[in-house]
Amino acid sequence: MTATWLSKMELATYLGITTRTVDRWRKDADFYKFPTPRYIAGRPRWHIKEVDNWMAKQPTKLR
Repeated sequence: MTATWLSKMELATYLGITTRTVDRWRKDADFYKFPTPRYIAGRPRWHIKEVDNWMAKQPTKLR
């Protein structure tokens, strides 16, 4: 199985939010417990399973 990595734009689209919200969640990662991206070719990427696991733990308001 191949890992699925999302760019910031793909992540925002996947979650139905703006890229600015992704930036805010990254900036305040201690509060949001947002998954830390891996840098691939110098760009942040998020593994889709980590994002799905994080979303499952969020209050309904963030879903």
